[in-house]
Amino acid sequence: MGTVTPKILQKMVWAGSNLGSYEMAENAMRELAGVRVSLKRIRRVVNQIGNERVAEREAAVERFQEMDLPKQQIGSTAVDPPQIAVTMMDGGRYQRRDHFGEKDRPAREKHWREDKVGCLLSMSGEKYESDPTPELPEWLATSSAVAELAKMAEKQGVSDVSEPMENQATETPDEAGCPSPKLISREVIASGAEAESFGWQLAARAWQRGFPSAERQAFVADGAHANWTIQRKHFSHATPILDLMHALSYAFSAALAVPEKDVYRRWAGWIWRGDVDRVIAALRERQLQIGKPPAEASPTDPRKRVDRALTYYEYHRLRMNYPEYRRLGLPLTSSHIESTIKQINRRVKGTEKFWSQSSSEAVLQLRADYLSDSAPLDSFWLRHQTRQTGANAYSQAT
Repeated sequence: MGTVTPKILQKMVWAGSNLGSYEMAENAMRELAGVRVSLKRIRRVVNQIGNERVAEREAAVERFQEMDLPKQQIGSTAVDPPQIAVTMMDGGRYQRRDHFGEKDRPAREKHWREDKVGCLLSMSGEKYESDPTPELPEWLATSSAVAELAKMAEKQGVSDVSEPMENQATETPDEAGCPSPKLISREVIASGAEAESFGWQLAARAWQRGFPSAERQAFVADGAHANWTIQRKHFSHATPILDLMHALSYAFSAALAVPEKDVYRRWAGWIWRGDVDRVIAALRERQLQIGKPPAEASPTDPRKRVDRALTYYEYHRLRMNYPEYRRLGLPLTSSHIESTIKQINRRVKGTEKFWSQSSSEAVLQLRADYLSDSAPLDSFWLRHQTRQTGANAYSQAT
């Protein structure tokens, strides 16, 4: 294939960024677009365009960092702020090959890395005079999703709030059985950068979407330390909300260490009603009875289960005022970010997929662009074509 037209270029980038592999992209171009183009060429094009988008993202972050604090706290005036601005973030998994072939590479060094994903959700919804759903929905009292989360935490040996849990979808019907805000639009940010850099990426994009001026703001995430470090630094005006499903999963696990019946149902009811201090008191009492876990304790050791939940709730208790969040019409779960990570993972995660730092960042950026409702690539293609031809371009909002 010779010269690539702008339309074919866009199709190559879409196929290489969204389908499961470059081989699938090659087949799709042949079968659906009637164009024969090698997977190597598709890979080169995706890396090129993705890195252009990464450069634009970094430039936007630099402009945001150069703003004075009052301007950062107002948000862009180029857009109308949403009624409810919700920020969610978490981490996915992918494999990197940066150190392949290096003589000094540790023999047991793992190739799995964490990619960070954020969702900026523009939402709308009512506020209430009081808690619209004060009673724990029955399905949460017996939820299999809660049980599965508890099992995954134990399987991975999560014993400290600084260790992120491997992400699985925790989508819940009708926002855990209570009135939920309506989703208007979703923006997605994805990167393999470390937390400090990703926090700035998230904050810069939130500023572009007018989030700092929203009437109601929330930051929803699971218990990983990195999430709440970013929240405190960049989203301190947002109401911090610990994902309800993760909160309940620790109660489910710890309840298995108590011989009484219906302990989880009782503790789940207290959490739902915002009485986390009662759960903490019950856990402390149980810990006094059975003792603290030794260093060699397994994740399923009753002492470990109790200690893990107690540590988790003591650290996050101020992010668990669920009756107030329901009164304000805010989301209780991070289901949107969990499902978004699954969409990202379909492209980048796999035991047979290995990425360099540059190629993974390019694909993560493009995948996030295609998942964003504002369609940021529409204006990008105009800018890209302008750079190729040297023609004047109309100003585009970014």
